[in-house]
Amino acid sequence: MSLRKKDTQEFATMGQALRIPDSGLLLQRESAPVIDPNEPLDKLLLNKKFRQSFTAFADSCFAGESMHFYDEVNELHKIPIDDTVRRIYMARHIIEKYVVAGATMEVNISYRSRQEILSTPDLAHPDLFKTALNELVQLMKMNLAKDYWSSMFFLKFKEEASMRTTGHELDQVNGWNFSPRLSSVHGADDPFCQEHPSKDSGHGNHDSDMQLRAGCQQ
Repeated sequence: MSLRKKDTQEFATMGQALRIPDSGLLLQRESAPVIDPNEPLDKLLLNKKFRQSFTAFADSCFAGESMHFYDEVNELHKIPIDDTVRRIYMARHIIEKYVVAGATMEVNISYRSRQEILSTPDLAHPDLFKTALNELVQLMKMNLAKDYWSSMFFLKFKEEASMRTTGHELDQVNGWNFSPRLSSVHGADDPFCQEHPSKDSGHGNHDSDMQLRAGCQQ
């Protein structure tokens, strides 16, 4: 019993429990795209960094359930269509958490959309939450988005995006200077600095060998 409880605590989300791969993560050195407030919200939400910032703002306004619903529906979309078992598990989780009346994070969708989801005979259908998601994006666009652009969350997002872009540009410039100077190569690391027996035991060759060895030992 304690083992099962420990296992369930390893997963922070249903997506992790179902082993749904993460996506949309910006690489550490990838330049951040410029966010234009005039772009449609559904397009802006495709950027993971923006989505995280917008979700944090929505949570601060006690209206984060719409964004969390958005994230989990996107997790569902990553599951292959023919993987019906995992799709059904994920769909049931979303319905119980966001759709049923009195759910812990019940979203504000129309009665018609809610009933279509609750009465569906096919929980694995790819468009099961499409209408509800469109309604929520429109609501967020009218309510949350206007306030977000003048919030500290957006200012912080712009600042961090600018820092990532500057860092990326510096990496590109410094990337050309990757070869060490020849003067910094020690003799022990020099593949050409090896002692070879000389067939000529003349004084001149002996002096040259001594100089070469001295250089390798520096």
